[in-house]
Amino acid sequence: MKRSIILFLSFFILVVGAKSQSLDIGIGVGGSLYWGDLNSESFGINLGNTNIAVQVNANYVMSDYISIRGGLLYGTLSGDDSKSTRDWQRLRNLNFKSTLIEASIMGELHIFGYNKLGEDSPFSPFVTVGLSGFYYNPTTVLDGQEIALQPLGTEGQGLPGFGNKYNKFSGAITFGAGVKMKLSESVTLVVDGIARRTFTDYLDDISGNYVSYPELAAGNGEIAARLGNRMAEFLGQGEPVILETGSQRGGVNVQDYFFTGMATFYVNLTDNSGFGGRRGVNISKCPKF
Repeated sequence: MKRSIILFLSFFILVVGAKSQSLDIGIGVGGSLYWGDLNSESFGINLGNTNIAVQVNANYVMSDYISIRGGLLYGTLSGDDSKSTRDWQRLRNLNFKSTLIEASIMGELHIFGYNKLGEDSPFSPFVTVGLSGFYYNPTTVLDGQEIALQPLGTEGQGLPGFGNKYNKFSGAITFGAGVKMKLSESVTLVVDGIARRTFTDYLDDISGNYVSYPELAAGNGEIAARLGNRMAEFLGQGEPVILETGSQRGGVNVQDYFFTGMATFYVNLTDNSGFGGRRGVNISKCPKF
């Protein structure tokens, strides 16, 4: 408790004693990357699952060292067993694609101070941590049709003894780092990489165990059974592969992650005569390049 109070007071003093405040609005583009049960053992193959993402951010600089960033992000997450070189994974033959809509708030710590005007050095590195809430909706393709997976209960969700269907809204702890580059007095380019440790294991609709094909078909329907176990498609056979209920399908003990790498252009909305202006700015202490 004492440590928490000391940390809070230190933060409060730092913010109240700030000489510089400004508000920047930014638009960014980059990539979003899923990390979960459908990953390959190859890092390069996993990077191939990167999809385009865009974001709109507001960055409020509270002091020379602290800023708060709120953002909205739109992207796509995807994964595919067929890309793996592991035999068991290609046999499992699962895949997904999901729309991603995220709202986040993060605190940024400018390691050398926030170099707003770039008079000393154009670069200001930072680290960031925060929270986010996001919407996801994993889908796959069957017989040429895109099908939403969550309503089906592919791991028996909704059946007696299997729990409820997972929520398509979840949250995450965000953390990462980046660098701010001053392009002009009013325009800043921010390049960053942010990781999300989510509170769900169902970004990909995979978490626990198989439900036997006959049991799942009887309870949740034939489509749920076909998409819960797609081994027969890989083998090219008409009859389903029958696995016992409880056979491992995914890694239930590890929550899913996703990552973004973004380049965002910010425009300063404050003037040079007070709030966020030249008189209110301390120059970054980052070494000259």
